[in-house]
Amino acid sequence: MSSSNTSGLVPGPSAGPLTTPTKRAAFAASADAGPSRARPAGASPAYSSRRHSLYGVEDRVVVDPGSRIWKVGFSGEPDPRSVFYALDPNDAEQTQATEAWDLDPSLMKGVNGRSEGDRLIGVRVIKKLRETFVKHLMTDSKARKVIILENTYLPISVKEHIARALFDNMQVPSVSFTPSSLLALAACGRITGLVVDVGWLETTVTPVYHSRPLYNLSRSTHLAGRKLHQHLRTLLHHHAIYIQPPSSLGNIHDRARTQGISLDLLTDELVERVLTEGCFAGNLYSEKGTPDQAMDVDEPSTEVPDEGNESFRIAKEWKKRYGSLSNAKDMAFRVNTKQGLGSATTIIPGWIRERVVGILFTENEESENPSIPRLILDCISKLPIDLRPTFISSLLITGGTASLPGFIPRLRVSLLHHLLPQLSFDQDQMMNSPLGTKENRKEETISWRRKSKEPYNEIYGLSSKLTIINDPAPLDGSSSEGGNKGGKCPRWTPGLMSWVGGSLAGALKTSSHEITREAYDTSISISIARGELFREELEENLVDSQINLKEVEGINIEDLKVGQANKYEIDESNELNKLISKRKRGWKDNANLFDWSRGSIKA
Repeated sequence: MSSSNTSGLVPGPSAGPLTTPTKRAAFAASADAGPSRARPAGASPAYSSRRHSLYGVEDRVVVDPGSRIWKVGFSGEPDPRSVFYALDPNDAEQTQATEAWDLDPSLMKGVNGRSEGDRLIGVRVIKKLRETFVKHLMTDSKARKVIILENTYLPISVKEHIARALFDNMQVPSVSFTPSSLLALAACGRITGLVVDVGWLETTVTPVYHSRPLYNLSRSTHLAGRKLHQHLRTLLHHHAIYIQPPSSLGNIHDRARTQGISLDLLTDELVERVLTEGCFAGNLYSEKGTPDQAMDVDEPSTEVPDEGNESFRIAKEWKKRYGSLSNAKDMAFRVNTKQGLGSATTIIPGWIRERVVGILFTENEESENPSIPRLILDCISKLPIDLRPTFISSLLITGGTASLPGFIPRLRVSLLHHLLPQLSFDQDQMMNSPLGTKENRKEETISWRRKSKEPYNEIYGLSSKLTIINDPAPLDGSSSEGGNKGGKCPRWTPGLMSWVGGSLAGALKTSSHEITREAYDTSISISIARGELFREELEENLVDSQINLKEVEGINIEDLKVGQANKYEIDESNELNKLISKRKRGWKDNANLFDWSRGSIKA
């Protein structure tokens, strides 16, 4: 029998009881660790804290498919393995598009019709999913379960393309479509909250109560990242300073300067760089500072601004409103061009850097899209009255656009501005009559009538409970003292909040309903069989009735004239009556419906 000394397991004099040797972590935990820090060399932090199988196939693949940015990685890890654009550079150059899909496929750039747009979406989805497994994750898709982060208003056609590509092309064992709003709250350790997702195509507000997303109370607006990009491009086109590259070595320090940048130079990459590196959200109110000294610039000779142009009007209005209300400094960016020696220089005015984000918080009476603060308050107003304090005290801001510096504090101030309206000068002067008089009672009546017309008067009392749980700069004080506590959630950037929740759900083996490959194949087979059966029944009915298919296509219901709603005979003598009198497919002969077209005729 061998001695314990030879095995090396005898504890020392000051050691504790005998323990099993464990593998030391690749690196120690640090307070500075997080998604914004560079990952140290060595093993993944997920593999240092829990046991895995030989090939590590227990981890699920977490995919956050956005219309502009995709984030992919493995469950149990603190940040995604790869973040990449949803559109290839060659595809973007050919179609002049900035996103992989739109809410309406027929409105996509570079396509002709809805069917062509739907096919193009399917091609892009398959290509990106293949790159996810082969290029970015370098793993076998047949052995990996997949968690897909589903946005609140993700088009059903995109969801079908993702499921078809994963099951038919990648042969994954199962797919789980999980609401991104629920996963964002899971990353904060909560199950109830109001999730505001500021994405690329739209901004959505989704209330989640006890892990149940209330989709019927959700709201959305098109004021999001794409609208912000378009607005920034407009301001740069009219008010940025463009310094041309030197034409020779003799005029390096004497280069021509023009106001405004050509749209050909304002590529999507340049606008994205200016937005992410130079722009931030300023305060709601700013003191009037001393404007920077005006630079001597030459007026553009090739492009003369048209006073009737809508973009020129908007740019002129914004400069008039915010041109002298900003203390931010100008910022220079290099622009690579094919002309001259070297690169050109673009100078971004400070007021554009600070005030361009205001397009998401500004009300536009001509537009049907509400601003983000009003969208949040509209959603809270539609909630049951007993749930309003719970949701207004647990706001969570997510999305890539919300990652801009100062975005969340500006949103908090805008919400308080709507919840704490200030009396105007005229209203203050009206309440000067002596108390108890007839004039005073009339003034009080007018004041109460004006308050009743305010849209958020029912939730004014909830202003003290307003809390954004991921606010990087929360207000001091408790709610009872008039303050608003926030910033209690982990220090994740808003753009990664949903993906981190999906990673946590995959590590805990909890997610929404899993769709296995067998269940998917069965559903597809049943759907195909029902379609074939319907087609056979339709052909039999057409053969029995000896009616041509073209004769039952029907016409637009608005084309029917008075008295023709119940008419189904076809007048062969008159071609016009033959077309007008056709009944729409699905109408029954013995439905006993009244003639709705005669309802407006009086005897």
